[in-house]
Amino acid sequence: MELQISGAMIFNFVVSIAVFFGGVWFKRLDADFKELKAEINKIKESYQTKEMANHVNSGFSSQLDRIFDKLDSIEGKLDKKVDK
Repeated sequence: MELQISGAMIFNFVVSIAVFFGGVWFKRLDADFKELKAEINKIKESYQTKEMANHVNSGFSSQLDRIFDKLDSIEGKLDKKVDK
């Protein structure tokens, strides 16, 4: 029994190899997309919105304003004491 290799067999072999590597490539792409989606979800959880940042900054700026007002009043009192 002799095996005869025809052009169709070679073509089918080449196509099957190409489909195999194409499938492996698509599987890897799918895994990469899943990883990217997980990273995007992680970023969404830790992302600070502009509104939240403005709220936090306004809290700090109001505290700093109060501190500077107290320092100004202390400075004024010291100036009055020195002038006497």
